[in-house]
Order: sequence, then structure tokens, then C-alpha cells
Amino acid sequence: MVCVSVYNDAQVPAPVLRQAERQAGKIFARAGLEVIWVNCLTREARTETQISCERFAWPAYLGLHVVTRSLRPMSLRPMNEVFGVAFLSKEGTGCYSDVFFDQARALQADSNVELADILGSVVAHELGHLLLGSNSHAVAGIMRARWQGEELRRLARGGLLFTSEQGERMRGKLKAALPLEGAAPVIAAQSTY
Repeated sequence: MVCVSVYNDAQVPAPVLRQAERQAGKIFARAGLEVIWVNCLTREARTETQISCERFAWPAYLGLHVVTRSLRPMSLRPMNEVFGVAFLSKEGTGCYSDVFFDQARALQADSNVELADILGSVVAHELGHLLLGSNSHAVAGIMRARWQGEELRRLARGGLLFTSEQGERMRGKLKAALPLEGAAPVIAAQSTY
């Protein structure tokens, strides 16, 4: 089980974000992983009851920021091809990722795919980087570096997924990191939209 604290800094409409979380959850479920979404307020608006939003520990407690666009320079790829970033250490682990809502909206405008499905797939991809580690792009599936015609058609049908090997690797990392088999994250509070 993975607990993901979600910060909606891009002010994505609540129904779109909930559907995106469901989409990402389905993708992870097909890989044999359960995701618990903790919807957090912005840092400025957070109160003592949302303290669980600040608990991060790889790989079971992760943070996801949905932002409008990146303020950081991203490699040599054009910005219109970058939908998010996972922040990884030299060891290839990390607890935080950003997803760029403007990019998801732009792709939705250029394709025949629902915005929530695009956003959910991008979320799954970036969280996949956190769980799989460095160099986790693949030649096919959800971890492909660039989504084009066939990937977008599969995304629209709910078929852009992790490979069985990727699912096995993620489950293995989670199992190794949890001290007790079957131990589940404890969530003190969940905020609402």
C-alpha cells in the first residue's frame, strides 16, 4: 500500500482531480498496488489536523504536487513534452513529484482523451518514477518517455499500464521497506476539497 499526499496547487477542479486519482489508482491496482490518496491543502492553508500531509518516507509515503507548470529548467526536452518530474536522489529514490496541469490540459486539447484520464496517467507515471527509481523509462506502457498516437489510444481505453515486471519491482520495494508484512500506512487525518 502506498499513501500519496496530494497538493492541488494548480486548483484543478475537484471532480477532475478525484477522477484522475481513480484513474491512477486503477493503473496501480492492475500492477498489484493499492494507493491511498490524502488530499492536502496548500501549506499556507494547512492546519494542525492536516499534519499527516507532511509525512514522507520512501516508498510508502509519497508527495505529489499538481502545479500549473514547471519553474525549473528541465533537461533539453522541449517544455511541451514534459508533463511532470520526480525528484530522485543519487541513489535513485525520492518521495516527491510534480505534475504539470497546463501540459495535461494542452494534451487534452490536442487529443480526443479526457483530461482526468490524462492527468491520472501522468500521476501514475511520475509516482512510478518514485517507486521504480532512476532510469525507469520503458519502450512501452505507462513508463514510456513520450506518449504519442498508440499510447494515447491505449490511455483513452484504460490500457496504458505498468508492465508485469515493473509491478513486481514496485511491490518488492514496498514489501522490503515495510517492517511487518501487511503493515499499512496509518493516516491521522484526510482533508477534503
